[in-house]
Amino acid sequence: MKKLTNKEMIEVNRRAIDALMRQSAKNVASINMLRHEITSVEPMILAKPQTQGFAKDKQMAFVDWTNLKNIGVAYDYILKHKKTNIDMYQMTEIQKILTRNTDVRPGYRISGAMVLGKFAPSIEQIYYKMEQIEYHLHDENYPVLTRAFDTHFDIIMTQPYNDYNKRTARLIMNWFLMQNGYRPIIFNKKTDATAYTDALHNRIDGNRRAYTDYMESSMLHTQKQIIKLLKMR
Repeated sequence: MKKLTNKEMIEVNRRAIDALMRQSAKNVASINMLRHEITSVEPMILAKPQTQGFAKDKQMAFVDWTNLKNIGVAYDYILKHKKTNIDMYQMTEIQKILTRNTDVRPGYRISGAMVLGKFAPSIEQIYYKMEQIEYHLHDENYPVLTRAFDTHFDIIMTQPYNDYNKRTARLIMNWFLMQNGYRPIIFNKKTDATAYTDALHNRIDGNRRAYTDYMESSMLHTQKQIIKLLKMR
């Protein structure tokens, strides 16, 4: 029997989740699980490289509870506006929510920036780059997953905002996935602490396949968690 590709398995799991959600009494629990993982667990996992070498109690000093709360508010905004067209305004709206009660200035950055060791586009290029990102996101000549993963990467590399670009990129990607019948991707494995950044570097270095493989495997991991929860009695 032919082994299914990651993309084929994602579609099999997507249909299985849809069926289970219709018949399982745990569908609300699965939604709550996703929210908890995205708003509480994932930020802690992805922040770990910044706190390596510190004792656990010292690591907690790096946790900004306001930021965690804002991720939850932004995620709830997405759920409430699930069918809203995702344009440049909505992308910036997510970043604005993430900056509430912080010292980060909302909106597009007004100075140069570095991202993953590379120079980000100049401030004069940001609006044009965001227009390109919006256009590609809705270009139906490309598969949904390709557009979702590309948008995530392109927002990060454009660094349009003063801060929270990666968080904004992940939320926009998940918003688009939910609009197209998928569940959000959560990066909650311990290995994601470095694998997430490694995947971005692979894409920067021209290894698109390695980046895509990582994103697909992360989606499969999330789907398996949802299916397991929905099947629990």
